[in-house]
Amino acid sequence: MKDIIIYYLATFLKVITVFFSPISGIIILVALSTILDTIAGLWKANKLKEDITSKKIRFGLVPKLVSYVGAIMLVYASDVFIINDLTMLAVDVDYISTKFIALAMISIEIKSIDESYKSVKGCSFIDKIKAIIIKAKDVKKMLK
Repeated sequence: MKDIIIYYLATFLKVITVFFSPISGIIILVALSTILDTIAGLWKANKLKEDITSKKIRFGLVPKLVSYVGAIMLVYASDVFIINDLTMLAVDVDYISTKFIALAMISIEIKSIDESYKSVKGCSFIDKIKAIIIKAKDVKKMLK
């Protein structure tokens, strides 16, 4: 009986893994951005001499990762069975809803990282990147 349960559980996990394999890169990017945000928060807390406890990290990182990855998986499942057929009528991009939600989550994390950076350094790295891009465009115009 135990072997049968293990067999069916293993089969179920394989099916779930195969179903979500097309978005494994998206899941990794969202998880990585969340982890980087946590690292930036720890860096900020360290620089500003704030208390850092494992409880804060555990109750901040784990629920956030689970909810973000769960949301991506839920939207992807909805995309596969419902949304993708409708969006393909207007836009020729597969699973655009999943990609849009993932992009929104990643941009939230980047903004949070920027806030931590701004708290420590006093300036925004996003603004610095924008300024570099504008200067590069100006140089390109001057060279033409």
